[in-house]
Amino acid sequence: HHYNRILQPFVLRLTGSPVATQEVVQEVFLKLWLHRDRLMDVENPKAYIIRIVNNEAINYLRGRARDSKLREAMGQFGVEEVPSPEQRIFYREMESRLNEAIERLPQSCRKIYRMSREQYMRIPEIADALDLSDSTVKNQLVKALKSIRLHLNKVTPTIIFLILLSATG
Repeated sequence: HHYNRILQPFVLRLTGSPVATQEVVQEVFLKLWLHRDRLMDVENPKAYIIRIVNNEAINYLRGRARDSKLREAMGQFGVEEVPSPEQRIFYREMESRLNEAIERLPQSCRKIYRMSREQYMRIPEIADALDLSDSTVKNQLVKALKSIRLHLNKVTPTIIFLILLSATG
């Protein structure tokens, strides 16, 4: 609890949100717990924790920025705030196909992809967490994205056809 009182105001200044602050601080303590075996090698625990907090806050803000850019891009293409039934079907189907493509990835490739896209970790952070080189992580991400893209390109025309067919019938 000692570090919690110190970290919360710091994170709040970075994120500007009490909810985000709680999420970031919880994520930091979770990472500390998961990597507790490394703590014995840390010379300055306070600086180490502050660095992790800073990285997590940045990851959180990046995730929010991605979400914001996605919403903005959707608006530019005329996507309404409330999607039509066809759009909802399309989104659900695409999400299902995306998850299918992710599950088809080799385990190590899938883990790296999820750390990057779902946990908003940067390549050096993933490399450090998995004890891999940056280039290995980057290569695995490229492999994952290529595989996912190929899978989605195969299924997208079928999904669109089925939605158009259901909309006319």
